[in-house]
Amino acid sequence: MYRRYQQRITRVCLLALLVPVAAQAGAWTTPAGSLWAKASWYRQTTGKWYTDNDQPILLADNTLGTRPAGRRQPYRFNGAYESTAIFLEAKYGITDAIDVGVQVPWFDQSFNDDTRIDPPAEAGFSDVRISARWQLLARPFLLTLKGGTKIPTAEFRNEDGLIPVGEGQWDYDVVVQAGRSFWPIPAYANIDLGYRVRTENESIRRDPGDEWLVTAELGYSPLPSLMLAMKIEGLYGKAGRSFGLRNESLTQRITYLSPSVAYTLFGQTVVEAGLRISAGGRNFPAGRQLTIGLSTTGDPLGAWR
Repeated sequence: MYRRYQQRITRVCLLALLVPVAAQAGAWTTPAGSLWAKASWYRQTTGKWYTDNDQPILLADNTLGTRPAGRRQPYRFNGAYESTAIFLEAKYGITDAIDVGVQVPWFDQSFNDDTRIDPPAEAGFSDVRISARWQLLARPFLLTLKGGTKIPTAEFRNEDGLIPVGEGQWDYDVVVQAGRSFWPIPAYANIDLGYRVRTENESIRRDPGDEWLVTAELGYSPLPSLMLAMKIEGLYGKAGRSFGLRNESLTQRITYLSPSVAYTLFGQTVVEAGLRISAGGRNFPAGRQLTIGLSTTGDPLGAWR
């Protein structure tokens, strides 16, 4: 039983770091010939999580009851999860309506509790994601279709207690993005609705279950160089399968409230800082993530045009 708990912690820790993939919202495609690049840093330390299964409890009348899955509670044995992630991203505009993108994550994560002398930890580059977007509609609002693939480029190590940096299986995303600027009011709104097909990791016969991805975002610019934004980010997974059998403990869900502030340093170079505050979930760490990002946009081929 304890080994099974360790394996669940492993999955939860990795998925908590992969959630930022779901947070990259925006129906605005990259202009033709422009390269947008961003480096983002994420940091989380927490001693609580949203449980994966119903938990038996002793009621006040000394009878057994059940605490439903998804309750926020401390990890067993004074457990603590720490994670640092860096996401390197780039998008290039093929035309004003079509762009392509790549994302390369790097993870450093660990989990410790009172039962361990040598806490499991792992650091390294994770699975690469590639994407393409096509803006289908420009008025009266932007409507963009996005397709993406996660390629299992990172090493997947199936060792007891180890937190792997890769998942060992392919994912395929389809996302519909809708956005609108409210100019002359300096504000915008954006909604993403996506579906992620998650294939089986054949080496361990585990299918993590498909997921719905939802992001709703509002932004307001009180000054020309300052942008304030609020996001609601959600990942809602279906039950997975182990060795072909349905496994509810593989179900992963999380909802974040994500306020952020962005400041234009010069030209099209922007620094951004924010928080991702968990508002509910299942089989995920609870708490807050601190985020810092730096992005810029330019024309890499301008000198040869």
